[in-house]
Amino acid sequence: MNEPIPPYHERIPELAAELAERGSLGLVVIDTTAFTIIEDEYGSDAYDEVRRRTFKTLAEQRGKDYRNEDVLALDKPRGHFFILFLERKRRRTNPPTVGDLKAVRTRLVTSLAPNIARAAFPYIKSPPLIEVGYGMAVYNPLIHPERILRRAVTEALDMAAYARRGDQIAVREKLQDVILRERVVTAYQPIMELKDRTVLGFEALSRGAKGTGLESAYSLFGAAQEHGLMVELDRLCRRRALLNSGRIPSNAKIFVNTLPATIRDPQFRGKPLIDFLDRAQVSPDRIVIEITEKLVIENYNLFREAMAYFTDLGMSFAVDDVGAGYSGLEAISRLKPHYLKIDISLVRDVHVSLVNREMVKAIIAMGHGIGSAVIAEGIHTEDEALALQTMGIDWGQGYLLARPDAGPE
Repeated sequence: MNEPIPPYHERIPELAAELAERGSLGLVVIDTTAFTIIEDEYGSDAYDEVRRRTFKTLAEQRGKDYRNEDVLALDKPRGHFFILFLERKRRRTNPPTVGDLKAVRTRLVTSLAPNIARAAFPYIKSPPLIEVGYGMAVYNPLIHPERILRRAVTEALDMAAYARRGDQIAVREKLQDVILRERVVTAYQPIMELKDRTVLGFEALSRGAKGTGLESAYSLFGAAQEHGLMVELDRLCRRRALLNSGRIPSNAKIFVNTLPATIRDPQFRGKPLIDFLDRAQVSPDRIVIEITEKLVIENYNLFREAMAYFTDLGMSFAVDDVGAGYSGLEAISRLKPHYLKIDISLVRDVHVSLVNREMVKAIIAMGHGIGSAVIAEGIHTEDEALALQTMGIDWGQGYLLARPDAGPE
């Protein structure tokens, strides 16, 4: 694979001349080491595909997230570190300051790094952490320029680790504030019959309220997982999803994502549960408890016990992300959940992917065999919807059908 971004040592003469003329060079390092696991688990072709997407993103964001004049290079051939040598300030007599570098880092962390992280999908389902650090190369005529630049790159990587720790503490405080002040927004996305768009129910999707810094589901739940607050956040999101459900039709099912641990929440059992549902004005038969395939397999006995308890109350169960790679179809078939939700990675381009079609057919056959309704998630195009309907999928969810509605915030 010929890569469009050269290693920086090929540009040493140009960079050395700039360093000598200006007296310093500011640089920012973008660390994509997190992508290397793709090559280990899926092979070099998959890894090269992700690198091509990364190069494309960097090319598209030139002139937006960083200047056209900035020099972009790799640390070495096929390296994991992308280095931006920053063009001097617009007032060309002024050297860059540490404050300038901090501002550039903040911009890249906020915009460019998340775009790069998305290149890893579907090999890494949750966008991995892309670290960004900055350094300053200061001219010394007694030291070879390459050594000066290498030292600045090392400093940038050290700074990235230091800044990451500061960022983690700030995010933890934001998350604690969200949980304590219940600053979550619930959006409801309809699940519809593909043929005539009849609504079966709505999935409750949670994210942080505006101004929390955790406005996306990825940032909210990623922070909770990193800081060990998943159960606390899950309890809040479940409670808000049911309390806010008056916004959807009273005959529609409410699909609520839940962790296995919170199934044993004493506030979600017995009299406290009955009192809460009365307050929320939701009958048990409208509630569908949704748990991912991965968590079902990892917590099989707990899930089986919970199914018995909650189905006796009239609730239903759905297994989410079916086919996401955990090979648990046999175990799931023994549980006989009411709904199977096919993972978005299998739905994407199902009309052209033979592998995806065969896996979807296997899930449909299993679902119909155990009496489960099968729902396809993440339908974005008419071609996908038509292919799924032809294969026997009755229900669907995705942007093609309707986007999540958060209501007035």
